[in-house]
Amino acid sequence: MARVISYKNYVGLALGSMIGIGWITVAGDWLIDGGPLGAILAFLIGGFLLITIGKCYAELTPALPLAGGELAFSYKAFGNLPSFLTTWFLAFAYICICPFETVSISLLTDYILPELKSETLYIVGGYPICYSSIIPGLAIGALIIALNFFGIKFSAIFQTIAIALIFLCVACFTVAAFTKGSFSNMQPLFAHQGSWAAVPLSVIAVLGIVPFFMSGFDTIPQAAEESGLKVNPKDLGKAVVVSIFVGAIFYAVVIINLSICIPWQEVTEYKTLPVVEAFSVAFGNEWITRLALLAAFLGLVTSFNGFFIASTRIIFSAGRGGLFPKWFSEIDKKHHTPKNAIWFVGFLSLIGPFIGRSAILPICNVGSLAFVCAWFITCLAAIRLRKTAPNMKRPYKVKNISTLYIGAIISAILILFLIVPGSSAQLVWPLEYLILIVWLRLGFAGFFVRQHSKDTTKEQRDYLILGDYR
Repeated sequence: MARVISYKNYVGLALGSMIGIGWITVAGDWLIDGGPLGAILAFLIGGFLLITIGKCYAELTPALPLAGGELAFSYKAFGNLPSFLTTWFLAFAYICICPFETVSISLLTDYILPELKSETLYIVGGYPICYSSIIPGLAIGALIIALNFFGIKFSAIFQTIAIALIFLCVACFTVAAFTKGSFSNMQPLFAHQGSWAAVPLSVIAVLGIVPFFMSGFDTIPQAAEESGLKVNPKDLGKAVVVSIFVGAIFYAVVIINLSICIPWQEVTEYKTLPVVEAFSVAFGNEWITRLALLAAFLGLVTSFNGFFIASTRIIFSAGRGGLFPKWFSEIDKKHHTPKNAIWFVGFLSLIGPFIGRSAILPICNVGSLAFVCAWFITCLAAIRLRKTAPNMKRPYKVKNISTLYIGAIISAILILFLIVPGSSAQLVWPLEYLILIVWLRLGFAGFFVRQHSKDTTKEQRDYLILGDYR
C-alpha cells in the first residue's frame, strides 16, 4: 500500500464522511423534534459523548496503524472470531452507504434540473426508476471508482479540497444569516411548545440520531496503513478527536444559520431540501441557492468517497488476513490500491440507482447498528489491550482509563437504543432483523470456508493482520 496520506487528508477524509448531505436533506426534522436550541444542544452533547469513543480509536489507531483498523484492534485483543464479527459488521455498514449515495445523487439532480426528469421505467417500493435517476448515479459512481483505483493520493486530495469548499460555503451562509436574519426567528427555542419542562425531551429526541450523522471518524483507522512517512503517528489519534469536535461544531452552526434566517417552523414545511429552500426564501438570491446546492453535491460526493475508501480497506485487510476470500487481498502493482475490493464495492454501488431509495433505506438502518457494534468492540479492545499488552507503544495514550470505559458504556447504550422494543430508534421487525440475520449467515459461511481451507497458519495470519505489531 502506498504511504501518501497527510494529516490534513485524514481530517478531510473523516469530515467528508461525517458531513455528507444529511444536513441538507433532514435538518428540518431536527427542528421538528428538538427545536433550534434542542437540536444544537443534542449535537454538542452527542459530539462530547462520542469523543470518549473517539479517544479509544485515537489510542489504538497510531498504536496499530494497519489497513482495516478495527480488524487489527479486535484481532490483537480478542482473536479470530471476534475480529471477523467486527469486520463483517463494519463491511456491511460501509458498503450499504455507497449504493445509497448513488441513489441520493438522483434526488439532487431532479431538484437542480427538473426539466431533465424522464419517464418512469419501473417502480421499486413506490420509488420511480427512470433514466434521469440512473445516469447521474452511475456517473458519480464511476468517478469515485476511478479516483480510488488510480491511487489513494488522488482520492485523499479530492476529499480535502471538497471539504474545504463545503466549509467555505457554510461560512458564506453564516455571514448571510447573521446579516439578514434575526435571532427572534429561533423562538420558541425548544420543540413541544417550547416549555422548559420539554427541554430534556427536545434534546433526547435529536440525540438518538446524532451518532448516525457523526459516524465517519472511524474511517481514519481504515486507511492508517497509508499514512505519509512525514505523518507523526500521534497525529492519527489527534485527527480522530479533531474530526469529531469540528463535526459537532459544524452541525451546530448549520442549525443556527437555518433557524435565524426565517422562523424555524416554516423550515419544517420544506420536505425535499429544507436548507436550500429556506435559504432561497430567506435571501431571495439565486447565488446563495446555487451555493447551497453546490455544498449539497460536494457533501454527497465526499461522504461517498470517504465510505468507499473505508469499505475497500476493511474488505482488503480481511482478505489479506484470512477472514474473507483471498481474492479481496490483491493489490494493483502499478497504483498500489486494493483493486478487487474496489471493483467489488464499486459494483455494489452501481446497483443502487437501479433498485432505488426505498429498497436501500432498510439496509442503511441496519448499518447504523453495525456501526455502533463495531464502536463497542473497539472500546472493549482498547480496555483489554491496556491489560494484555501494557507495554505496547501508544503514541497517543488516553491519560484517564475511565474515558475508555465511558466510551464502552455509551456504545452499549446506543446498541440498546437500536434493539430494545419501544425505542424510537428500534430496527423495524421483521424486515431489518431479517437483513441482519441473512448478512451474518452469509458472513459465517464464508468465514468457516476460509478457515477450513487452511491456506494460512496462525503465525501467517498474525503477520498478515498485524505485521510487525504482532
